[in-house]
Amino acid sequence: MAVAGLLVLTGAVGFAAPAAAQSAEGECDYPITVTDATGTEVTINESPDRVVTLAPSAAQTMWEIGAQDKVVGISARGTYLNGTEEKAIISSDEGFASTEKVVAQEPDLVLAPDIIDDNKVQQLRDAGLTVYNFEAASTLADVAEKTRLTGQLTGTCEGAEARATEFEDTVELVRTAVEDEEPPKVLYLLGGEFTAGGETYINDVIETAGGSNVAADAGITGYATISREVVANQSPEYIVISNEAANVIPKTEAYNNTPAVQNGNIITVDANYLNQPAPRSTQVLEDFASAWHPETYESAAESLDAGTTAVTTETEAPGFGPLVALVAILGAVLLSRREQ
Repeated sequence: MAVAGLLVLTGAVGFAAPAAAQSAEGECDYPITVTDATGTEVTINESPDRVVTLAPSAAQTMWEIGAQDKVVGISARGTYLNGTEEKAIISSDEGFASTEKVVAQEPDLVLAPDIIDDNKVQQLRDAGLTVYNFEAASTLADVAEKTRLTGQLTGTCEGAEARATEFEDTVELVRTAVEDEEPPKVLYLLGGEFTAGGETYINDVIETAGGSNVAADAGITGYATISREVVANQSPEYIVISNEAANVIPKTEAYNNTPAVQNGNIITVDANYLNQPAPRSTQVLEDFASAWHPETYESAAESLDAGTTAVTTETEAPGFGPLVALVAILGAVLLSRREQ
């Protein structure tokens, strides 16, 4: 079955979060001190009112935990989020975070994802700002931990805990639904012949959704180029491309002869949801699982029609959105498996 098109419905943190940073009522406790990716101990004495996010993954997380009203500055790449027209853009003309523009916002806290250069982090600290620099994400579990930590840093513990739990539930539902399925061979091209190999967050998304990442299978780790010889030998059944990288599949024999190209199994995803280690990545996770293992979902739908009851919940916190019907279907799969 050929699969082509944009699969996102609406469109990198290996660390230990600080313990006991939330009261029984869901309120964050201050002061807190946490060590960031630079090895610096960052102390926050009270809930910040003005937050600047230096990269879109941090901004998306703030939106998803219901803390977007605290954000006063974002990067230009974060403007896909609703309501950002009211936020200051802190990017320079070259697209990088501008120290002057960040300082001008007088933030109580600056959130710097791992892609931000250490020199930029130090410049902002030298300017008297409190900066937390996140470590790189390599798994979906890291995203959940970063979500909780962001809540603790910004005084949004209750919203962060709810969103992180929802995220983890969705990941587990997908993982369980496809765990017995034969994984198709998948290649993700971020742009050109640059790919995500093993020990990356994107690899974990592919594997959790029931796919086998050919780059990781070939021994590629981290983000690197993949040779055409490896592509030919691995023979991917699906090629995933970013909506930001037009004409990304090379017109070569190595690619043209793959089952993915031969069968039209080209999946285009929203880079804002897959390339950013943030809560909305579960939308791509669900879409991948549905594309690669449609029979699992059809079987689950039949179970629902037969009278299986599944319960979904919605949260009223800004930026959450209800879990899609797919989660209810996956819940039915889990229930039916327990009853067998």
